[in-house]
Amino acid sequence: MAKRFFSRTVQLGLLGLTALGLVACAEEGPPPPCPEIRILGGAEKLTRFRPGQGRDIIDVVHEESMTGFKSYCEYEFEDDGSSELTVLIVPQVISERGPANTSGKADFEYFIALTDSAKNVIKRDTFGLNLTYSPSVPRLSWQRPEPYEITLALKPEETGRKYRFYLGLKLSRDELEYQLKNR
Repeated sequence: MAKRFFSRTVQLGLLGLTALGLVACAEEGPPPPCPEIRILGGAEKLTRFRPGQGRDIIDVVHEESMTGFKSYCEYEFEDDGSSELTVLIVPQVISERGPANTSGKADFEYFIALTDSAKNVIKRDTFGLNLTYSPSVPRLSWQRPEPYEITLALKPEETGRKYRFYLGLKLSRDELEYQLKNR
């Protein structure tokens, strides 16, 4: 019979564990650790300019900041000591309309990458995001409506410590150079 352990790194809020259909078995002791989740330095902010050479504030179409995330993990142990680790991640982004934005929209991408302890990328998923600003509200707060979910098969004695997740905004080379220069 499988045993389940749950660990919350940040409370999921509206997701609600009941809505996920998760029921915990009573266990003693602390749950095993969840994988570490980080926002990748240099990819936490995006400034997109209108086409051309202008890089002043009047040339900004939109700016985004990955402000945080909510996460949750669950272990399901088998009798042989192996387990499945399910991780849920809900990224959060703030988007601001710039003076050069004539469409009222912001189109950009963000990513979630899974690495092993040696920082080798095991999986990377990229997601497009299309936001529309209200005419009177130039700033939006966005949260992924459904959690990103991944399940990892673990050998006996392995834990989530073996893995790390990185979140960030997808930037072009010019956008990355701008962010690093203007930190």
